Amino acid sequence: MTMLMLSLHATLGLLLNLLRLLKAAADECDVVDAKHQWNWDPYSNHHQCNIQRITQTELKRRFGALGVPNLYPYPLVIVPDGGSNNKQARNEHFANLTMKEHLPLNFPPAFNVTLTGSDSLSSHRRTIPLKQYLYEITNNNGGETYPDQLGNQTWYLFGETHSGEWANFLQQYNLPPCHSCTQMHYHQSLIALSFGIGNVGSGVQWHTHGPGFSETIHGRKHWVLYPPGNRPSYNLNYASRHWMEYTYPSLEDWTAHDFEREHQNHEQFLHQWRRRSLNSSSDRKQAATSYSMDDSEGPSMKKPWECTINAGEMLYFPDQWHHATINNSPYTVFVSSFTSEHE
Repeated sequence: MTMLMLSLHATLGLLLNLLRLLKAAADECDVVDAKHQWNWDPYSNHHQCNIQRITQTELKRRFGALGVPNLYPYPLVIVPDGGSNNKQARNEHFANLTMKEHLPLNFPPAFNVTLTGSDSLSSHRRTIPLKQYLYEITNNNGGETYPDQLGNQTWYLFGETHSGEWANFLQQYNLPPCHSCTQMHYHQSLIALSFGIGNVGSGVQWHTHGPGFSETIHGRKHWVLYPPGNRPSYNLNYASRHWMEYTYPSLEDWTAHDFEREHQNHEQFLHQWRRRSLNSSSDRKQAATSYSMDDSEGPSMKKPWECTINAGEMLYFPDQWHHATINNSPYTVFVSSFTSEHE
């Protein structure tokens, strides 16, 4: 009798273990399926890019050694020379410092970071150890931020990196190529750097501010932008992925005319810049703020300016353009440079 009971107990144990394995496999399948059921898939490598892309060499050929002129009126993606074989040449050292396993070594052992909510107003704050944040973005919700998560419950490291420790760390970063991005500007506090880390699907809802750059150090980051006259409709309580999931798919694709118009805008600005026709900051602001996607004010019925910024690439965002961001990689690291541009 005792032997029979032991045998039954062992058999029951095997069955329970088998059920656990089957449940784990089913859960894993659910996660995989979830990654492919969205209207807008952050994992995709085939998102639209309708913003002009330019190499650093071509940028300097057009505008001189300093790079992007002050108050450039349109978005611009700057890519490294040599393409994928030279992704990190400009900030290779900084990229090494910010690898996930290396980043905590740059700070005291118990170093805390301040996180912000991902809603449009970044209205909430949370302070936790850096190591805990790195663990959470990898493990919470399978390392993904979903479209229906409220922005004030979605914690994001960005914007609160202005302490002395962060300032010392960010001195290792090479500034973007622009007329207002010199070391003189940096030491006179005319350019502000902000460091950020997010997981798949995380990002900040639509908002506006002054001009600047955002460079992806690790991973991929998708940007969407509208001119100042085309403020999009969105729910400010959610993060940006909510808009990409529920509004973006219903918008009209760009036409061949839209792409040609985008190309002509950059060529026209270059021609005027070389002739010094745009000789004041007010002229350049007018060039940007008077432009709209549909030649009308209000939300556009067309999809935004957009592009995925890969590691080693950067995006220039013009003054007061509406924009939102969505991270596409499990460990997305980026640096934003906010400039004080004027003539």
